[in-house]
Amino acid sequence: MRFKRSDLTGIAIAALIPAMLSFIVFNGWELQHHEGTPLLSIIAMNFAIVGGLLAYLTRYLAHPRAFRVIAALLGLVFIAVIEIQLSKVDHTVWATSLKWLGVLLFLALNTLLVVDVIAVALNPYLVRRDERQAAGQ
Repeated sequence: MRFKRSDLTGIAIAALIPAMLSFIVFNGWELQHHEGTPLLSIIAMNFAIVGGLLAYLTRYLAHPRAFRVIAALLGLVFIAVIEIQLSKVDHTVWATSLKWLGVLLFLALNTLLVVDVIAVALNPYLVRRDERQAAGQ
């Protein structure tokens, strides 16, 4: 399998998403000082697996522009939430609504990814399988 220009999105996802999720979890639950236990590596490994799967599934995107727009908005919301947390105004209505926007954008990103994988990867496979079975009968 050769890499194409469209695979750059997947490579960026595989590199950035696990690091961002690990950063959020480690700082959110103050786990960064858990030295001598396998907890941090296990959490980071789980996020790396998720990032790798997302990167793999981006090969089947039917709507790459929509995916990139949602991912860019999600990145901006991520940066804004981190800045709000660092500025100690984390318990305002603005901060909460921004966090909810991030959750909804993440849900939209996952929904778009699942729909595209079903439409572009799974559905053609099932159609070809049905055609082979019909030709064999």
